[in-house]
Amino acid sequence: MKKTIPLELIAPCGMNCAICSKYLAYVNELDRNYCRGCRPGNKKCSYLFAKCSGINSALEGNASASFCFECDQYPCRQIDRMDKRYKENYEMSVKENLEFIHKLGTEKFFEEQYKKYHCSQCGGLISIHNRKCFKCHTVTKLVEKRNKKY
Repeated sequence: MKKTIPLELIAPCGMNCAICSKYLAYVNELDRNYCRGCRPGNKKCSYLFAKCSGINSALEGNASASFCFECDQYPCRQIDRMDKRYKENYEMSVKENLEFIHKLGTEKFFEEQYKKYHCSQCGGLISIHNRKCFKCHTVTKLVEKRNKKY
């Protein structure tokens, strides 16, 4: 059986909410700080908050603006800062995610994300933040990075 990640779990900034520790706490019903994801929670970008005057404003008045790369302010200072933080701390780039989505689409992106972040022990998802599977509590290294020739 082929497993995928729901398409609604990609945030406008390129973050895959399905691998966020706060989202994994939510779906695994852990008694801790959690998040349902930006799109399912019908909220503005959780990370960029009110600092974003581009995509957050566009999302309120224009349902066709789905990702930061569609914003006339992209890449903004907030995205650059988030991208730097995630590269340094978690070996992931939201800007590379957005480029992948822009070129190949969200379905291919989530297929690739599932391959990279699924737990080899139980099939659950591994958190980008602590490399832990919230279902079986296995801590693991991630599968090799994607081929950047997309």
